[in-house]
Amino acid sequence: MRIPVILFFVMALLCADEFPKVYNGERNQKREPISPDAAARAFQVPAGFKVTVFAAEPEVRNPIAMAWDIKKRMWVAENYTYAEKGKRFDLSLRDRIVIFEDRDRDGKAERRKVFTDKLQMLTSVEVQPGGVWAMCPPQLLFIPDRDGDDIPDSEPEVILDGFTVAKSNYHNLANGLRWGPDGWLYGRCGGSCPGNVGAPGTLDEERVPLRGGIWRYHPKRKFFEVVVHGTTNPWGHDWDQNGEGFFINTVNGHLWHMIPGGHFDRPFGRSINPLVYEEIQMHADHWHFDKTGSWTKSRGGAANEFGGGHAHIGMCIYQGDHLPEEWRGKLLTWNQHGRRLNRERLERQGSGYVARHEPDQFLAGDEWFRGLDIREGPDGALYGLDWSDTGECHDHTGVHRTSGRIYRFSYGETKEVPSASSFKGQKFNYTRNAS
Repeated sequence: MRIPVILFFVMALLCADEFPKVYNGERNQKREPISPDAAARAFQVPAGFKVTVFAAEPEVRNPIAMAWDIKKRMWVAENYTYAEKGKRFDLSLRDRIVIFEDRDRDGKAERRKVFTDKLQMLTSVEVQPGGVWAMCPPQLLFIPDRDGDDIPDSEPEVILDGFTVAKSNYHNLANGLRWGPDGWLYGRCGGSCPGNVGAPGTLDEERVPLRGGIWRYHPKRKFFEVVVHGTTNPWGHDWDQNGEGFFINTVNGHLWHMIPGGHFDRPFGRSINPLVYEEIQMHADHWHFDKTGSWTKSRGGAANEFGGGHAHIGMCIYQGDHLPEEWRGKLLTWNQHGRRLNRERLERQGSGYVARHEPDQFLAGDEWFRGLDIREGPDGALYGLDWSDTGECHDHTGVHRTSGRIYRFSYGETKEVPSASSFKGQKFNYTRNAS
């Protein structure tokens, strides 16, 4: 049986070239977020740190993921099609990829350019010389831009399909494109969106089953495989200075060592390998909520003394030299319900690692703060995406689509990066992807 190629953006193209008007689906239309500058001032940060607005609405709205290119520009995926429970996705809308550039290095973007606004169900973006990758479940797309003029050369190419989008837990959909130190393109997927992945037209029996976890794709060899199986809904991963991978998760443990071939604990379902004797548990010595009760009771500030709650989104392992030394090598992730940054210390233990909790950072005073991604920038500062809304992934209140912020977290004076080649975030992308 051949799986049909479903290109969601084609529907939008047939209707009109003009970007659809964005509307707020929030039930309480009288509620509005505080200003971006006020929200930046409302963060609680350690002495010497400063929070500023890199970009905000109307220049950016509903930011869901970001990536940096070798020109030190930030590429942001904006998702407008994600909708509340019952509707799931509003396909009368479209998503887009926007480029932001801080030309004078003052920590605020002066230039903004829309790369494409003809996507739907966009969850992630990654860049390389010659084009841009976009995760639009059920498909992985490549948008050619061979001359590097920031204008797509053609319609997106469907590289892979078969990434399922669940009817209920649709927030488990595939996400998280990121180049690895091995030159492979990595991604993530939640257990509630099991898929059978392959190139368009691949027979069912030749497809690779994906039942949640971390996956990767080799662009030159055109090969797809699952790296680790299990967990609930991973929405962040990165590598340390030695190339060891780690990722974060929700509900059944927040931090995991990316052990290739590993079968990790999952809250429901069975491993695809019936011979797995015992699934691996998380690699942290603590929880960010009270495990004596249900994870559903960790919301609304109930788990603040533990670290904020069960849900974690966005992750990076800081390897720059702009922040104080105690930040180097630490794993950082947004705690959604706690509206804060969890900082974890990775230590060797036996043949693997254990993560230990350090003091939480960057507590947000804005009740609308919904951190979705965090990355180290070319200047060594941290950059965080804020979806800016009143709900969360199990959205019952509607989506507020006209707000969104990108914050810059810096320390003292920022040092200018002397050259693009010194930017750690792109070493993997451009020196090893040719292998």
